[in-house]
Amino acid sequence: MREHLLNKTLIIIRHAHRDTSKGTAQNNGLSEKGRRQVRHLFDFYFERFPDFEKPKLLSSPKKRCLETLDPLARKLERKLHGEALLDERKPSETLTQFKQRIRQFKKVWLKSSEELTLVCGHGDWIPLFLKDLLGAEISLKKGGWAQIEVDEKPRLTWLIQSF
Repeated sequence: MREHLLNKTLIIIRHAHRDTSKGTAQNNGLSEKGRRQVRHLFDFYFERFPDFEKPKLLSSPKKRCLETLDPLARKLERKLHGEALLDERKPSETLTQFKQRIRQFKKVWLKSSEELTLVCGHGDWIPLFLKDLLGAEISLKKGGWAQIEVDEKPRLTWLIQSF
């Protein structure tokens, strides 16, 4: 694993609060509370990274995740990439298959040359990813932020549970 590591940062964001007015079975977008969380989230992003203009932006293909990162993508004039590896566990997927998909994303990210990557994912995906990457049991609340920096090894440098 060490041969692929370089100085880089991964920010994992759990999607902001979603609109549940029509139920949770739908691929619904953000609620008003979620849109407020997004504004606070990206104010924080620009405080932390005021001069960084070219992050890679990846999101689960679910609407609530895409809507969480879209304002940042538009402001930075960057493409937001939907990434199936970041999607929540599918009903047809075994836990083993889900963990394999998470490990596949980890390998892809560790091999990438991006200095800064932001991803938006789900409450079931994020804890398993962080356990695999860091060996730590960490869950994020909706709109939460985990920042991992890699030099010699991945380490958690920021954890914010609520905006």
